[in-house]
Amino acid sequence: MSRQPSYSGHYHKAEELEKYLGDPWTSGNAFSYQNSLELDERNEYPGNACELVEQWGLHLYYVPVADGGKLESFEEFLSLIRIVARRDFTVAVAHFKTYLGAAAVWVAGSDQQRARLAQIIKNGEQVALGLTEKDHGSDLLATETRAIKGLDSYLLSGEKWLINNATRSTALTIFARTDMNGGPRGFSLFLVEKKALQESSYAHLPKIMTHGIRGADISGIRFDDCPIPPGALIGPSGSGLEITLKSFQLTRTMVAGLSLGAADTALRSTLRFAQARRLYGETVFAIPHARRILVNAFLDVLVCDCVAITAARSLHAATARMSVWSAAVKYFVPTQIENVIANLSTVLGARYYLREGHDWNIFQKMLRDNAIASLFDGSTVVNLNMIAQQLRSLVHHRAQERQVEDEALRQTLQSIFSLEQPLPRFEPANLELFNRGQDDVLMGVKMALASLHTAETNSEIAGDALEKIIVLAGEVLEEIEALDQSLTEMENVHGSKLSQAPAIFELAKRYALLFASATCLHLWIHNRRTADDFLAQGAWLVLCLDRLLGNLRSGRASLPDFYYEIVAQRLVELDQEDRLFSIVPMPLARTGSCATPGPQSS
Repeated sequence: MSRQPSYSGHYHKAEELEKYLGDPWTSGNAFSYQNSLELDERNEYPGNACELVEQWGLHLYYVPVADGGKLESFEEFLSLIRIVARRDFTVAVAHFKTYLGAAAVWVAGSDQQRARLAQIIKNGEQVALGLTEKDHGSDLLATETRAIKGLDSYLLSGEKWLINNATRSTALTIFARTDMNGGPRGFSLFLVEKKALQESSYAHLPKIMTHGIRGADISGIRFDDCPIPPGALIGPSGSGLEITLKSFQLTRTMVAGLSLGAADTALRSTLRFAQARRLYGETVFAIPHARRILVNAFLDVLVCDCVAITAARSLHAATARMSVWSAAVKYFVPTQIENVIANLSTVLGARYYLREGHDWNIFQKMLRDNAIASLFDGSTVVNLNMIAQQLRSLVHHRAQERQVEDEALRQTLQSIFSLEQPLPRFEPANLELFNRGQDDVLMGVKMALASLHTAETNSEIAGDALEKIIVLAGEVLEEIEALDQSLTEMENVHGSKLSQAPAIFELAKRYALLFASATCLHLWIHNRRTADDFLAQGAWLVLCLDRLLGNLRSGRASLPDFYYEIVAQRLVELDQEDRLFSIVPMPLARTGSCATPGPQSS
């Protein structure tokens, strides 16, 4: 008997939310694609949809369990964001922004601040993050907004720009200069409640028109000698940059859920079009070129899935590593999904460009909306730079730790990658600005390869998949060693100025590809005996590793067609069975179902 799709308890709440929100393809549903697009056309805030997720209690997952909320597992949190984003990216962004605004308090806030913010969020009020400024963008050290300390208050002055929920929020976390000389210790964070401010001391700025997420409250706020109490300071004075960067390790990881939700809808809509549309006497899906594009898109989604799930679990199991891994996720997943959607558009042809027609053309909305994901919490360049700044320590540590047998490493990999294993409690105090060269995911590839050499082929593994996986894993290890060699050679040339060398960004991209390859490999090894037949067969892994290595090595030989047919069959099955396009194929809402009325937050 074949094994059925399975998933851990981290996905049960996402399944509940999915069922509660109903089928988005049903036009009569309050949270349907049709309604989302109509609101988008009017640049209108999706209030009814936000109220639906509020009634279910999504906002309670923005508050840690220790503070009276329901946020216990970041793997679970990621799945919840994905479920909302697959319906309406705008709703997901508008709602999720409260967690972005609150994260600094969960990382470094006082007991009083945590209790107060928890109450604000549990009341259903929104929180925003006032970080960027129009003239400086992601250059936080150039921040001009200032908070000057007086006898009994700080005076806050300056303007924050491109702030989601700036107008609708009850409270904001504001990044401001507290030392006029600037520098890494010259900035602080403040938790500001609007109702406690003098109305004449601040003003909301007009809504900014955007290409995507048109209905979101993207605007700004200006402060003019606005008095705020000393108790608003989050953490010690001068720790604003450090707290922000640590908070980003959480939020950058969760942004992957937005892109994965968009990818699921874009792929599902394109697949349904390809199966229904007939050209030259057959369906578009039967045309080899179109079929291969769809299969490759599915493979890329699976890779991003592995990367995102790995990072979400690592927040618990390898917290101190997240300065690099969160940046890798934030760079890789949104940009990869942008490519997925762009490639799928060639299957839709002219229809991808239309704002009506097939599925009310939710595809073009997802295309526009997902483009913002790569800008959240640091742009692509910022995240590549974060990786680049730490490549030297990663390489040096690998050079010193070449042992295959390492029990501590084995246990860490088991905790991260075994999806049936419970996660340890997340400890924000374990977040680090730098990961000190520790890189279990890439270090574990040699151990993974050794285990593959002793693995037995069984009927669950497709064809010669095990042999091919061994070869591909060996290539991944060779590419890791080549990365290390390239970095060493660059270091000899550039010395202390290595991080400023333009080529260091290319090495950072290579690192992200190798990180993605390793996550796929580890997830298969640690779950193939308990997962469903498709995951266990390994055909998907052969193709995913080959695609990733294709970005590093040219002239690769073609793989047998039957691998692609196994994946193509799985793609169709997941759609027909209303399951998520994921290595964790949780059920989606029953076709024709609508949102369940009434509050579910208790």
